[in-house]
Parts: sequence; structure tokens; C-alpha cells
Amino acid sequence: MAIITLAADSTTLVLNGHAFTSFVVGDILELSPANELTSRVNSSTGGVNIQGRSDGGVHDLVVRVQRYSDDDIFLNTSRNQSTPEVFDGSLKENFVKDGSAGVESWILESGSITTQPSAPKNDQDGNALMEYTMQFRNATRNL
Repeated sequence: MAIITLAADSTTLVLNGHAFTSFVVGDILELSPANELTSRVNSSTGGVNIQGRSDGGVHDLVVRVQRYSDDDIFLNTSRNQSTPEVFDGSLKENFVKDGSAGVESWILESGSITTQPSAPKNDQDGNALMEYTMQFRNATRNL
């Protein structure tokens, strides 16, 4: 599956009303579809049956934030709940097309942290990082 990369410097992430502000300069957010959008069955007579998959909108989101930041505390607190916390929110990235500013937005629905966070090293910034992986039931792109 293809990975959609969004520049952290020009992207706004909001989950459950929390606006993230502690991305590492020059880093990216990674949004990738987990499943195929459609399924197909080919017949022996040359026909095809194409259907939308009920899990076709599922996306994984990988976010790296500065360790000990408010964003890290927010995600860590959410991860440590006895019942998994469900996230809804949006990703918005600014762009310029033909000299006009625009915003690409992704609506993120019914997500949760799916992988234990890790602490990767980044040679571009001396600050320590925490990496969180979340999966959302649906991610819809709007222009």
C-alpha cells in the first residue's frame, strides 16, 4: 500500500480537540491505507463483479512527537487508559497551486493507538522522540 506523507511543518493534527504542536522540524506524518478500497471477482465468461470493501477506508497514522511534550503526555495518557481511547479528528496540510493557497484535509474517524510507542533517534534534531501508531476506521480526503 502507498504511504501518504505530510510535512509536519505545514500540517495540523487535531485529535479529540487536542491540537498537536510538538512535531520535530523537518519530520513527516505518515498516513497509509491498510486495505484495498474495492474487491473484485472475475467470472470465467469475462465479467467482473466489483464491490466496495467495508474496511476500505481503514488507515494507519504514524506520528512522531518530542518526548515529554504535551503531545507525548496526551498520547501516553490515552494509551494508558483501562479501556482503549477512541480518537476522532483531522489532519490538515497547507499547499499552493497556481499561486493560490489551499488546504488538503483528512477527516479521521474512530481511531485507537495500535502499537506500543517507540523512541526512534533522529539526527536532524537533538530532542528525543516518541513514535505512536494509530489506526482509524475511516480517513476521508477533502480538497
